[in-house]
Amino acid sequence: MIKYCKYIVYAFVVIFVLSCKQEKQSYNDSGVSIIRYDKKIFELDTSDIESSFDSLYRKYPAFTDIYFEKVVPLSGYKSDSLLFFKELKRFVTDTTIIGIEDMIREVFGDMRDLEMKFGKAFKNSGKLFEKEKPPVLYSYISAFAIQRFIFKDGDRDGLAFGADLFLGNKFPYNELEHGQNTFSNYLIRTYNKQHIVKKVLELWIDDKLGKPDGNRAIDAMIKNGKKLYILKQLVPEISDTVLLGYTPGQLDWLGENEREMWNFYIENNLFYTTDSYKIKRLTSVAPNSQALGMPRKSPGATGNYLGYKIVSAFMSRNIEMDIQSLIKYKDSQKLMEKSKFKPRMN
Repeated sequence: MIKYCKYIVYAFVVIFVLSCKQEKQSYNDSGVSIIRYDKKIFELDTSDIESSFDSLYRKYPAFTDIYFEKVVPLSGYKSDSLLFFKELKRFVTDTTIIGIEDMIREVFGDMRDLEMKFGKAFKNSGKLFEKEKPPVLYSYISAFAIQRFIFKDGDRDGLAFGADLFLGNKFPYNELEHGQNTFSNYLIRTYNKQHIVKKVLELWIDDKLGKPDGNRAIDAMIKNGKKLYILKQLVPEISDTVLLGYTPGQLDWLGENEREMWNFYIENNLFYTTDSYKIKRLTSVAPNSQALGMPRKSPGATGNYLGYKIVSAFMSRNIEMDIQSLIKYKDSQKLMEKSKFKPRMN
C-alpha cells in the first residue's frame, strides 16, 4: 500500500517518459545510498527504449509501478506498450523536464551529504526499532506533482522524495501558484534541502504510529507530538525551526505566549473538540491560527507544538519507557495528565 504525504497540482502540462542505464551507487561511510531514479530515467537509451526500460523495471519494480501509475502517470503504462514507450521517449527528451533535472543535479550534487544524514538517523533507529531493516531511499523528479511517499519495497519500506520540490531558492515556486494555495509562501518556505531528512523520516514514523485512537483534537495532537519526539531521537541535531516547521520569529511567539495559548485551548474546549475543521486548523500547516480566534501573529499547527511539549514532558518523567512502548501508549488523556506539563509564563 502506498501512502502519499502531499499532493501538489501539476504545474506544467508535460508528457511523461523514462530512462535507464547501469549506475554505481554513491556509497559512503554511513552505508546508506539514495537510489537516484531521477538520474536513471534520463540515462535510458532512447535508441533502445524498451530494453533499457525493462532493465530498470527489473531492478526497481515496486517503485517503477508507483512512479508511472501515480507520480508521473504515462498513457499506456501496463496497457499499451507502444503508446507507453512513445510517451516515455518524449518525456526523457522534453527540454523543460531536462532543465528541471539539471537544477536538481546542481542543487543536490551526488547527495552524499544527505546519505550521511540519513545514515546517522538509521543508525539511531536501529536502537529504537530493533531487528527492523532500514528503509530503501529513492529520489525522483515529479514535475511538481508529489513531494514524498512511503511504499512497500520487497521486505522493506521504501521512502521516496521528489527532489524538484526541494530546490529552495533555485526555483521560483510562487510563480506556480494559481489560487489553490499549493505553492503559498508558508509552504514553499520548507521546499529546500534542509527539510528533506525531516519530511521523509516523518512519513516512516507516521506509518508506525498509525491513526490516532480517538477523534478528539488531543488524540491528533498527542499522535503528532509523538512523531516529533521520535524524530528528535532519530536526528538529535535537528533545529527546532526545522523539526517544528516554524520560523525563528514564530518560535519566539510560541514561547512568549505559551501560557496564554494553553488557556485559550481550555477556554474554547479545543483539547476535546471533535470538530474536524478545528482539528485540521490545530494540526495542519497554515499561515496562522487566526481562524480559531487566536492573534494574527499566531502560527498554524499550534496543536502539534503543544503535543510535542506534552510528549517530551511525559517521556522525561518516564525515562524507563522505550519508543515502542510510547507508540503503544494510546490513551492521550492519560498521557497528558501523567506528563504534568505546565506551559511556561512569559
